[in-house]
Amino acid sequence: MQPGDYIRLGAGTTIPVNPQGSLRDWKAGPSLNLAYENWQAGSNGGPGRVGFGLGVAYSRLMLKEDQFASDFTPTTGTLTDASGHAGILEITSNLRIRIPAPLVMPAVTIGLGFINWSPGHINYETTTGSTGSVKQSSRSGAELALGGSIDREIYGRFAAYAEAAYVYGYTSYGAGFGTPTSICNSCDPLKNTTVVTVRGGLRARIGR
Repeated sequence: MQPGDYIRLGAGTTIPVNPQGSLRDWKAGPSLNLAYENWQAGSNGGPGRVGFGLGVAYSRLMLKEDQFASDFTPTTGTLTDASGHAGILEITSNLRIRIPAPLVMPAVTIGLGFINWSPGHINYETTTGSTGSVKQSSRSGAELALGGSIDREIYGRFAAYAEAAYVYGYTSYGAGFGTPTSICNSCDPLKNTTVVTVRGGLRARIGR
């Protein structure tokens, strides 16, 4: 690895961890991320121990139908089918602290930034044949992310990497369903988000 500017492009999965409130209605889904990273030269001419980056990530969580069925009571009948998705947008500034090692570059990552929770409509059908749609409230707030990564040079400007991060978002998950004709049995507006993102991808050096 050389001092300079880098781009990271990755894909993976985001998994709710110990979910509370209405975050319990969602399960793991795919995630994409794009990040810029800068490494200044260290005292030995190589890269310094700490790199600074800016990144954006988007995750699409899928509906956990059995949990939704226990949390939501339609006006008539009981649920027979439900589908939906929820989006998580993250915009963060990151510190990557590399650990000297042969062949690979392990690092500890620390991220601070913004997180937005944006659930889509949940469409459902009941035993009486009626259909409906509900939507949980969107929420935004600050986030803290802690994780680790391993990079491996593969050719010239390019390296492969794998990383995992635990994200704690200070958001008000669990605000209930956006319709007056339904009942949410376990809504709690005071819960925050706790997810783990695992992904891999390509790191490329840009510029000279």
